[in-house]
Amino acid sequence: MKSALRFSGGSCVVSGQTVFNALDSLSHELLTEARKTGEMVIDLAEVSDCDSAFVALVTACLQIKQKQGQTLALTNSPRKLLDMMDVYGLAGSGLQIK
Repeated sequence: MKSALRFSGGSCVVSGQTVFNALDSLSHELLTEARKTGEMVIDLAEVSDCDSAFVALVTACLQIKQKQGQTLALTNSPRKLLDMMDVYGLAGSGLQIK
């Protein structure tokens, strides 16, 4: 299942597989949202799978928000994503996990 993005209650809700071969439009949409001012919240409750390509996309969004002096928060993160973020040393990067 391809990844998709929709907006709900002030959050960017990501669904489907957030893996390398399914990130084409999602990466453009998330980076566009990250460039907007204000806190960015990404809800991952509907993500069925993820890989390191999605970690890189989240990291790019985080860098944009940090340059703006804003925050990026992840909600309902899959355990696999949290484990990969620990491996890549992103735990203390300013990314908020809710």
